[in-house]
Amino acid sequence: MKHKWMAVCLMLIAVLLFSGAAQATQIFVWVHDNNQRVPDPVLRASLTATESVVRTLERLDLDYDSSRTIPDDVGNYDVFITCLSFMCPG
Repeated sequence: MKHKWMAVCLMLIAVLLFSGAAQATQIFVWVHDNNQRVPDPVLRASLTATESVVRTLERLDLDYDSSRTIPDDVGNYDVFITCLSFMCPG
């Protein structure tokens, strides 16, 4: 399940990166995961799903807004990303 969500997030970011209007795209990352940490053998760190997405956006040098609360007007954003976590216990 972890790999499926990671693949979806990476495909979304790839579309943003290779589209002509990538720099003009307004991205919002809603921090809404359950803080479930998964070890990342490449980075040798333990990350949440949202931290993985944010790290990828930053490495691609894409601007984004992030918050634990949803903005009043989400129509200002072209892309709205939320990660529910790698695993939902319960």
